[in-house]
Amino acid sequence: MKILASTIEKLFTPYVLLALNIAVILVAEFSGGGEYFAKTGLAYGIGVVFVGLIITRIFSDYAFGDYILKGFLKIQLTFLLLLGLVQFYEFMALNVFMLRPDVVQLTVVASYFVWLLSIFLSLGFVFRIYYKQSIMVLATMWGLFGLCVVGLVAPSISPVVVAWFPVWFPKLILAGIVFSGALGILATRKLCQIMPVFTQYSNYATPASIFLILTGFSEYFEATGALQAFGVTSVQNVYFSHFFVYAALSLLLIAFGKLKRPQGIYADM
Repeated sequence: MKILASTIEKLFTPYVLLALNIAVILVAEFSGGGEYFAKTGLAYGIGVVFVGLIITRIFSDYAFGDYILKGFLKIQLTFLLLLGLVQFYEFMALNVFMLRPDVVQLTVVASYFVWLLSIFLSLGFVFRIYYKQSIMVLATMWGLFGLCVVGLVAPSISPVVVAWFPVWFPKLILAGIVFSGALGILATRKLCQIMPVFTQYSNYATPASIFLILTGFSEYFEATGALQAFGVTSVQNVYFSHFFVYAALSLLLIAFGKLKRPQGIYADM
């Protein structure tokens, strides 16, 4: 597994990932009249590949025997899988099952809110152990998180549920994306002060969170068609949201590599 980790680290350096992202953008914009990636599902598939690389990276070179780091990584792994499933869901729902676009986009926007909130929750696990706080605080947060997940799944199970939501509900989700993203960034920076092993991770995870916030906004604009007034097509909007996702996942691939072999993080506490 360590050989695999070393291979991934050598292959996917920051410069290689930057070049890869630029190459994907250029090919997507100029192949098949600029629509090939969207119509064939490649735009979604690339996101799934990135998620797979991150999960492989996490499993390949980590000390899961460390209680704090293990808890943090388990939460991260769970929601990385969710992020991969969202890519698959969006393509299948729109192109195979032909679900209502507004329902699909609302679900996708909510999924990015859930993902950003999960970052804060995974960090909350670390803070609870470090500060020896009561589990009730974290349990309450997870309870609220569970309600968010129900709200995420319900519209896809029964589109009728969407009719119950007030017109300002999507904007509330956007506010939640900004709030949870900002909270996650602040928590990540705070974690560096008490556990230096997370410092390099934070340098990449912070901009990744910003890109995920931008992705949420892009998905919202895709759902409302707000950018069409400026000449931005629906396909181009799909590309915008996925380019942001690729950038975020590229940064996370590097970030998790910076947590490799922590050598016992308790020494940094």
